[in-house]
Amino acid sequence: MPRPRTPLAKARLTGADAKHPDRFKNRSEPRTSRDPVGKPPAYLDKEARAVWSELARDLGWLVREDRHALEAASLAVGQVRTMHKAQEPITAALFAAMNTTLGKLGASPADRSKVDARAPEDDDDPFAKFDKAAEYFS
Repeated sequence: MPRPRTPLAKARLTGADAKHPDRFKNRSEPRTSRDPVGKPPAYLDKEARAVWSELARDLGWLVREDRHALEAASLAVGQVRTMHKAQEPITAALFAAMNTTLGKLGASPADRSKVDARAPEDDDDPFAKFDKAAEYFS
């Protein structure tokens, strides 16, 4: 099985795009709206809505495009909490689903280290690079 393709953002952070510019010259990444995730879907039960609010508050890098992943995580964590409160056994599959969805959002310590929550540079301004030129001439 081939090695997974390195995302452009990671290549920029590690300098791989400068070291191997031919590998990354035609790559692009989807832009996000940078809008907040907003309110939870109306159909979620009380526990899942509470989880949604917690995760949206605690994981400040989530944007509107993350709503579906956040919904899945809210459902899984909400179900685990409900079962725990009722002292029902929690299946390994449900617990694994919860951990996986939280990991996809960057909510575990290991996954959080992979999140780049800095604001992306504005690529729309063709003169932005000249704004930084003053630091070289002082």
